[in-house]
Amino acid sequence: MKTFNYILFILSISFVCQAQKVLTLQQSIDLAQQNSNYVRLANTTLEIERADYKAFQTNLRPQLELKGTPSSYGKNYNPITQPDGSIVYQAVEQNNINMQLNLTQQIAATGGAFFVGSQINRFDDFQGNFHQYQAQPVYVGYSQPIFQYNELKWQKILAPLQLQEAEKQFIEDMEWIAVQTTEFYFNALSAQWNANIALLNLEDNKKIARITKAKYELGKASESEVLQVELNVISAEQTFSTAHLSYRKSMRSLINYLQIDLSEDDDIKLLVPSEYTLNEVSTDVAWEKAKLNRKDFINYEKRRIASQSEIIKAKRDNRFQANVEVAFGLSNQAGQLGEAYQNTIQSQQINVTLAVPILDWGRAKARIHSAQKSYELVNAQIDQDQLDFQRDVVNASEQLETMAKQVTFIKTADEVAQKKYSIALQRYELGDISIRELVWSTDEKDQAKNAYINTLKSYWMSYYQLRTVTLFDFEEGENIRYVMK
Repeated sequence: MKTFNYILFILSISFVCQAQKVLTLQQSIDLAQQNSNYVRLANTTLEIERADYKAFQTNLRPQLELKGTPSSYGKNYNPITQPDGSIVYQAVEQNNINMQLNLTQQIAATGGAFFVGSQINRFDDFQGNFHQYQAQPVYVGYSQPIFQYNELKWQKILAPLQLQEAEKQFIEDMEWIAVQTTEFYFNALSAQWNANIALLNLEDNKKIARITKAKYELGKASESEVLQVELNVISAEQTFSTAHLSYRKSMRSLINYLQIDLSEDDDIKLLVPSEYTLNEVSTDVAWEKAKLNRKDFINYEKRRIASQSEIIKAKRDNRFQANVEVAFGLSNQAGQLGEAYQNTIQSQQINVTLAVPILDWGRAKARIHSAQKSYELVNAQIDQDQLDFQRDVVNASEQLETMAKQVTFIKTADEVAQKKYSIALQRYELGDISIRELVWSTDEKDQAKNAYINTLKSYWMSYYQLRTVTLFDFEEGENIRYVMK
């Protein structure tokens, strides 16, 4: 639907050249969510997060690796100790080759790893014209860290949360673009209205000047009054010039944000979005939708889990650690490559390593204490963040309801002010009121018009901010979704 609106707007610009171009708030938001540079930022950020998650998932799958030393050649004189203790330097020219093919599977639950592989070694002695092969056609083993921090296990918990947070962030970014577009749109709309008001005031002041001069010739107006209306005309011309410049700047900002190709001379009329249907929202419902949809609650969970993992890491990194590796396979050596793979014998290897801190001057205890206090700090920050966020959701709900009511009041006040001005203008022509009273009426009319536009802006800003903090469409009654382009 948004794509359709975008195409419709572009077609209207391309082919309806004779008519004034019209742009609505919804069209502007659709264009911004299609073209804005911020959409590119949001898309790229989500793509990076998805690529990172995909890269992490590959760590849980078997890893096949070929590694080795294709050549390690050396020619030198090595010292050889003789039976009588003397040293003879003997020429040595050798080459070593090693290649291994390993298939490894990490076990996230235990932190260990199964592996199976094959390797071949070749040794060349060029001085003695001798070479030899050593082969392990196959070996199987398992490596298990004991009492060590299992980073893969914690990553397996945190990585999906990171991706969910990024996907929620993408929706929030798209809704935030709607908020920003509303800001640009109403800035341009307000400037457009002010320019129109300034033009009408200029025409009215010129008309008033003509009337005042006629009244002066009939002796019904003083010279001071004539001079005053002339000054009013000059002031109105200055106001119109300033308002028109402000309109051009605001419109240029809007067009730039929407990233649409329009010339400076294109005359675009912005329509006032005076119609709306959402007048009130239950704060309880808004809060429930926010807890369900916003990334903040995923972020809270992720921060708590990450902080818990730091405590475990501090405990494991500063205490007894060991690693056990067991491997079995077949092995042989021969002068020819093919013979090295025949008549193999069984080979076994068991490696046990350990590290026990004996004296660390309280370092382990301090690190554990620091991690525990950091966990308490994170929980306190999350509790406060949640309170602040709940306040923002409630404020957004109440702001929308209040602005919806105020728009109705201010619209009525605007209509009254416009009618009062028309009457004041007629009474001035008849000589019932002074020029000063007419100027007051003009100011009231302009202030009422600006108040209406500003209040309407506040309503729509509240509307899109409420969508942003809840990621819920209260008019359609469904969660907000976007498809990444």
